Amino acid sequence: MAKSKKISKKELEEVKDLQNQINTLLMNIGNAELVKNQLITTHAEATVNWKAVSKSLEDKYGSVNISLEDGTISEIAEEK
Repeated sequence: MAKSKKISKKELEEVKDLQNQINTLLMNIGNAELVKNQLITTHAEATVNWKAVSKSLEDKYGSVNISLEDGTISEIAEEK
């Protein structure tokens, strides 16, 4: 029976280290995708809320500009 061949301990450690690095990267990519999906969902919810508040303010004050600094309302300038 032929004797089985093996790679060196140094080569085996290098392969194991690289495989662990790849596995860690893949896990991190998966986590990043999960966070990305959560952020996309949160953004969509914020957009819906923004539209609802904008509609409510427009119903109350009409079509106006509102300063985000101090809440001052100004008429929208008509384009000529």
